[in-house]
Amino acid sequence: MEPEGALHVIREDVSPCLVSFEIQVGPERYASALEEARRDLGRVTEVPGFRKGKAPMAILEKVLDPERVQRLANENLMPDAVRQVLAEHQLEPWDSPTVQIIESGPESGLKFRASVPLEPKVEPGQYVGLTVDRIVRPVTDEVVERELARMQEQQSRLEPREEGGVEQGDYIYFSLQELDASGEPVGEASFNSAVVGENLPDFDRGVLGAAREETRDITLSYPADWQEPERAGKSVKVRVTISHVFRPVKPPLDDEFAKMVSEHQTLEELKQAIREAAGRAFQRMADEQVENDLVRQIVDASRVDYPPQMLEEEFRARVMDIYGELQQRGMTFQEYLERTGRTEEQFRSELEARVDRDIRVGLVLREIGEREGLKVEPEEIEEQIRALLSSPEADEEFRKRVDSPQGRASIGRRIALRKTLDFLKAASNIHDVARPGDEGAPEAGED
Repeated sequence: MEPEGALHVIREDVSPCLVSFEIQVGPERYASALEEARRDLGRVTEVPGFRKGKAPMAILEKVLDPERVQRLANENLMPDAVRQVLAEHQLEPWDSPTVQIIESGPESGLKFRASVPLEPKVEPGQYVGLTVDRIVRPVTDEVVERELARMQEQQSRLEPREEGGVEQGDYIYFSLQELDASGEPVGEASFNSAVVGENLPDFDRGVLGAAREETRDITLSYPADWQEPERAGKSVKVRVTISHVFRPVKPPLDDEFAKMVSEHQTLEELKQAIREAAGRAFQRMADEQVENDLVRQIVDASRVDYPPQMLEEEFRARVMDIYGELQQRGMTFQEYLERTGRTEEQFRSELEARVDRDIRVGLVLREIGEREGLKVEPEEIEEQIRALLSSPEADEEFRKRVDSPQGRASIGRRIALRKTLDFLKAASNIHDVARPGDEGAPEAGED
């Protein structure tokens, strides 16, 4: 091993952002650390015949637990040794090093391993002069009609179906009894409601045409990816008894409808408002698509290295957020896995991949912002805070969160991100590409 003052050190560059040191503290220095640990413990240890802190070292050596003394000596020595090594190697850690004791004792001294995370290293790919298509979706008559149909559906009322059997779109109440292979009931019947057309195809086909109080036996075939693993890929025979049938009655599309669902006085005014709102929504979608395409091109062409602790910390934070959301929904993590059809290993793998991608994107965009001198001024943060706090929904808790140091830092990062994305768009060759007949529209009413 290579001598370094009172230390012997072996360095291993594990990755561009992680350095491992095997550090050996010699017996002489370790003996001094043991003596200092005994003195520290002696100040707080009751020794018969002596006032606290006044027992001589020879007595302390006999009454103090050697393992406790050695543990304290290790805890005192390792931070100092790591600082010394980092200074001699001229390294600035990104976060606190992690340490692992290899061996320690009065004869051997202290040998331990220190893993030191270093600052991320980013070399962005080309980010000026890129070419990207901006997909411009037209607002067609079909888009407007689909939005009107959605609004009409929301305003529909249910009326008992007096004649005929169950039809597509009807709202039904029914009992469901599972049957065994011989057609005998299994367990207790359950009472449910459903909209015909929104269930397993076998169920919907089985109840179509059924009258009120009619009973039908139906075989349900569950797909292989069904959210309940015990039913996935299997067929189950059930007995369904219809108790009530309601049909949706939609209001006519006229001027009265426009007044009922909006501030507009005529149906034509409502249609025009829908067209304009859809146009704005499509513009936002096109802008987001351009930003996503640019970021993908840049990050894929960039070299990014970061310490593994960064992934671990962000992964833990995401998991805690997911657990919190599940708790609010009254769902356990195991139930969540079953409903999403994933194992815990698949969940972890998918989440780690998303976190890794998000970290890389964030680091690349931050590096570009710094290289281009895109600074966030305090006045910009203040202006954003004033805008957020002016909302009628800003309660006291929200105000404290926004105006906290963490809140200000978060707002600053969002402003920096927006400046970087705007810069990248301005520095790129963006071509509008029309796609006639593209019906992938959002709900225009959500503008």
